[in-house]
Amino acid sequence: MKTTKSRGLSPTLWRTCRILSGATRLALFRRIIGQPGQCVSELAQAERLSWPRASQELRRLQSRGLVQVERSGRHVRYYPEPDPLVASAKPLLRAMQEICHRFPPEEDERVAKLAKGLAHAKRLELLRLVSQEPLPAQELQARTRMPTATLWRHLGILEDAGWIRREGRTWKRAEYNTPLARCLAKLLQPA
Repeated sequence: MKTTKSRGLSPTLWRTCRILSGATRLALFRRIIGQPGQCVSELAQAERLSWPRASQELRRLQSRGLVQVERSGRHVRYYPEPDPLVASAKPLLRAMQEICHRFPPEEDERVAKLAKGLAHAKRLELLRLVSQEPLPAQELQARTRMPTATLWRHLGILEDAGWIRREGRTWKRAEYNTPLARCLAKLLQPA
């Protein structure tokens, strides 16, 4: 029986995005999706990581509900199965499986950048606001009460990741053209 330590957790979306923005974690995740049931030592060797480092990164994926483990003797095997208690896990896993099947590993840098765009609670707030209506920076600052430098830093990261675009003085939501972007955008919508 596959088990997970994330029982009872309700991972926040921005923290999950932070996990998905790591190149090492994405590479390990891709390997689990491509060949389920690998143990820590196999995954560590394939990615040229120390066993403790691989184990730590795999636990991070597991903590977000994206993979589950099966213990058999001394071995812990990883499977791409969502934790049923983590609402965002199933759609995110489906999006990542689609990415892994459609795109080569060289595209993982774009996936990491996209995830990094939403790897902070303030950026999620900004994206939600501009998704409702295009807004100038001054209005975004008034609604979020962010200091000017903080606001512009977060807007720059969102723009660089492809989440928003600027037209004159107004910030607008960009079009989402990847499975992960569409999934995350849907998860951002109010229930």
